[in-house]
Amino acid sequence: MSTAAVSCFLSVVIPTHNRRALVARAIQSVLDQDPVRRVQVIVVDDGSTDGTAELLAQRYGEDARVELIRSPRQHASAARNLGFGRARGSHVCFLDSDDYWLDGTLVNIEQVFAAYPTLAFVSVEGGTLATPAQPALDRIVAGDSPGWSHAKFHRAPLQATSIELATRGRRARLLHGDFFPAIINGDLFYLSGLVIRRECAVAAGCFNERFRYYNDWEFFARMCAQGRGAYLEYDGFRRDTGRPDQISRRRAPASMARRRLFIVRSLLRRSSFASEYRNELNAALIDAYYQMGRALLASPHRAWARRYLRRSIRHGHKVLRSAALIGGVAPGNSPTS
Repeated sequence: MSTAAVSCFLSVVIPTHNRRALVARAIQSVLDQDPVRRVQVIVVDDGSTDGTAELLAQRYGEDARVELIRSPRQHASAARNLGFGRARGSHVCFLDSDDYWLDGTLVNIEQVFAAYPTLAFVSVEGGTLATPAQPALDRIVAGDSPGWSHAKFHRAPLQATSIELATRGRRARLLHGDFFPAIINGDLFYLSGLVIRRECAVAAGCFNERFRYYNDWEFFARMCAQGRGAYLEYDGFRRDTGRPDQISRRRAPASMARRRLFIVRSLLRRSSFASEYRNELNAALIDAYYQMGRALLASPHRAWARRYLRRSIRHGHKVLRSAALIGGVAPGNSPTS
């Protein structure tokens, strides 16, 4: 990732492909936060054919805060890496082009960084828009991300405090500390609601361009290892879900378990992570074996499922549950351990 000179508080990188109307909404939601030019918006047009570049040139061509990069189709991870290479802010956000910020998001995030100047990142809460198939959802970060409901989440060294928000005249909960022991057990954040200190994003490294599913989770894990972070219980962004062009709608049933196993193994190979978090990573790896085996039971790869469940048993993890699954007991009727 780039180490370009800092010239503003926040650089917002927005990769987009054939979403001309939606990306304009995302851009405007950031610019509306910033009456005094503290932001830079970098839109990476990832091979669009719907007139995205022409629309943005017409609408924002005279706005010095907005920069458009056109590239051949490379998909979101490569587009994010390309955009970050042009970022000039002391902080960065990777906003999805179909999402947008709500009023007050930037000023409240700035407030948290000012109060806790050593934080590596700040995440705000968010929600979804209603679709014909699903009502709007609230609290999709702490309320819906899988890592928050994992049994080991409460073991992460996090501290809860209350702060008075710069907007709305009320107080909000701030959870801050070391999120790494929690992130390895399940994803915790959304890119669109996350602002990262620039040097921490550089130290974490680029998005992995080799895969398209859960690349944000793998990046988050590396990011959390860079220092303490914070979650602010402030409704700061909206996700626009339910369309067929969204990658998350096309994932295989076992993809989450497979990606978690990949993440933990890759972190164990990084000596800097393994030395500090050896016990947490080993425990997460054993649980990942169990989750992988459980997920594969619903696939044609039942032999591999049994192999992973036997690994779980050998490490004394969920022994009765794993044995029952190997023996063919239905998951809903199996004993737990």
